[in-house]
Amino acid sequence: MDLTLPALLIRVRDSLADPRAGARGIMALQVPGLVGWVAVTLMAVASTLFAYLTLFLSPPDTRAFFGEAMAIPLRTAFLQLFVWVVGTFAIYRLGRARGGQGTLDDAIALVAWLQFVMLVLQVVVLLAQFLVPPLAGFLALGEIAAFLWLLTGFTAELHGFRSMPATFVGVLLGMLAMLLALAMLLAPFVGPMGA
Repeated sequence: MDLTLPALLIRVRDSLADPRAGARGIMALQVPGLVGWVAVTLMAVASTLFAYLTLFLSPPDTRAFFGEAMAIPLRTAFLQLFVWVVGTFAIYRLGRARGGQGTLDDAIALVAWLQFVMLVLQVVVLLAQFLVPPLAGFLALGEIAAFLWLLTGFTAELHGFRSMPATFVGVLLGMLAMLLALAMLLAPFVGPMGA
């Protein structure tokens, strides 16, 4: 796999255009589980650093609103990593429970790639905040839609599900269950603002 920035950005573009084909390309690399976990960890750290950069460049009222939740960078990175690890196992286990054929190693690689794609989109949104501020809000909504589009396509391809709409419904239900469980589990540690 070509790891130069232009090649990675082309792969990001291709994944956004056709998530199932993008997932096939990532799975074809046959990334070992340990390497995948390292990539997931690095992406969690990179996302945390970028979140703090974004917060630093935000207006004072935004910094004040998120200040308590992001007061401790190490905690933020750990929580982000924890959520992605739980999410990885949820994608794998829930898909297998529905008759999917995906492997854990492929699920890990796809989650790491999903994090990278979302990091690229976050950079685009941040640039838009400075260059074309009115457009930034629409791009942020587009980022959420892109996340769901990618997660649905990646999950469908990972497990060999044919129906994207049915996979989308399953993804939404799985995310809702996971968010409720995580909120109850993490609330004592992060406080009401962090939750």
